[in-house]
Amino acid sequence: MIYRSLGTTDIKLSQLGFGAMRLPLTEEYDPTKIDEARAREMLHYAINNGINCIDSAYPYHRQKSEIFLGKALKNGYRGRVYLATKMPLWLVKSRHDPGKYLDEQLLRLQTDVIDMYLLHGLSNNSWKTVQEYEILRFLDEMLRDGKIRYAGFSFHDELPLFKEIVDAYPWTFCLIQLNYVDVDYQAGLEGLEYAYKKGLAVMVMEPLRGGKLANSVPQRVLEIIGRSRWKQTPAQFALRWILNRPEITCVLSGMSTLEQVKENIAFASTEHTGTLATEEFRLYAQAREFYRSRTKVNCTQCGYCLPCPQKIPIPFILELLNDACMYDAFDDSRWMYKVFVKPEYRADKCSKCGECEGKCPQKIPVMECLAEADVLLRQNGDDA
Repeated sequence: MIYRSLGTTDIKLSQLGFGAMRLPLTEEYDPTKIDEARAREMLHYAINNGINCIDSAYPYHRQKSEIFLGKALKNGYRGRVYLATKMPLWLVKSRHDPGKYLDEQLLRLQTDVIDMYLLHGLSNNSWKTVQEYEILRFLDEMLRDGKIRYAGFSFHDELPLFKEIVDAYPWTFCLIQLNYVDVDYQAGLEGLEYAYKKGLAVMVMEPLRGGKLANSVPQRVLEIIGRSRWKQTPAQFALRWILNRPEITCVLSGMSTLEQVKENIAFASTEHTGTLATEEFRLYAQAREFYRSRTKVNCTQCGYCLPCPQKIPIPFILELLNDACMYDAFDDSRWMYKVFVKPEYRADKCSKCGECEGKCPQKIPVMECLAEADVLLRQNGDDA
């Protein structure tokens, strides 16, 4: 395993981290039903073969991920890893809540200290929550009290806000979404370079776009990958682009099978920094443009269409529609629609009030797109 520095600390993290968000299940549509035997086998194999960064969050697997890790990291495994989890900012309604949730997470994880504690999914609204309830001061207190070792944040918004947040606090690290398709999405490559120059360690989520860059890969992209000087799988093609960047400390992968763990560890046991040549970058650009040409809806996830009077999560549903069409990920998008969107908030509940279309800066025919998404995302046309 190759290890990289966590910013200016003396910690060395494995360049591949274990994300505990997509653990194997015993029941396909119930994220709470973690297959603990298989998940424990995967986790222990990962740690025994060099992975020392384990990432979770309060809501993962509907609040069961942290509980699983608390049990699975017994018998000496906890002391061999750096454990990361995230504060559920959307639940914070008072100045007492951050401490309440941190204490709950410590109990779930069966640990006295969380090595890397993140403010989860910072965006314009949650950043206001951080300021209103003085959560940055809370982080200072928890660092001083030894309940957390290092403070960071994960991010889901636009680049200017990312830079503002980076400059607002002496963070040790941040976590951003990045892959060879999403180079200018949210923080993007510019945000990566900005945070790195400011001294932050940068960790990456969604290197495979939730598996979409590794599964059901279109023939055109397979042909592009085949022109590389390496014989590699689509997953390795995607990971190579990320690990080529020296600014990245750790790539978190939400693996669901032992085979995925083994394949990714084998790949991460080789140094990939600075190995890509000009011709390889051309191949990534060609694959990127092919995927982007299949975009169904020109939605930037800006959120201006919200709140919807019917509480429909419009940007999320349009993203599922795009993902299905761009990555041939129909089954995955249908699963996400069924698991993460309650029936009363699905696209067919649109009242056709038109508020969203009046607020959309991209002038998207939102009502029409929601109707199309609902048809496509239902399992065999049923009440998915």
